[in-house]
Amino acid sequence: MFVADSLVVIGLATLSLGTIQEADGVVERSFWVRNAGTEAVTLMQGYTSCGCTTIQFAKDSALAPGDSTSVLLRFNPRGKGGEFYEQGTLVYGPHRKRLQMALEGTCMSSEETLMRQFPIRVSDRIRLSADRFDLGVMRVGETKERGVVVLDMTDSQHRQRIPVTLTVTQEMPKGVQHIPRRLKWGGEEFTVTLDVNIR
Repeated sequence: MFVADSLVVIGLATLSLGTIQEADGVVERSFWVRNAGTEAVTLMQGYTSCGCTTIQFAKDSALAPGDSTSVLLRFNPRGKGGEFYEQGTLVYGPHRKRLQMALEGTCMSSEETLMRQFPIRVSDRIRLSADRFDLGVMRVGETKERGVVVLDMTDSQHRQRIPVTLTVTQEMPKGVQHIPRRLKWGGEEFTVTLDVNIR
């Protein structure tokens, strides 16, 4: 039994872009959607999961039963890096139903972007997102966690979040403290600092 107003994606609703280069600029892919219902539907609105992605289609056009149309998703990788999954949503029909499609893949960042995202140099191979973390006010028995993101420049720009945890004990002095934490990752050691006001 057909639903009165129903759109479907022809083929895959999620397209993999594989590995792309930020320096290569905008990537776009077309999705074909078909009116699988028994009545015409109007394509009313489109939105995306991120400002880096845009959706283009024939807005306010009516799609007769059985007819198809193209929807274009464009992904701008500028300032991006690592894995991505960006959705486009098409709003249609009198009941404002939604149809989603997506682009996914891995973006290799330009060197300029990497230096902005990972400004702390540990070695030629390892860079950090930050090496100081403000934990604010903490009391005895309280635990807080922050995450330092490590970038391996030699391993396809592999990123990994390393949790850094502090539990305030009775023995710790009160007031503003700058607590160093020694971390090890990929055979390299480095220090991050936890800034905390213990009360």
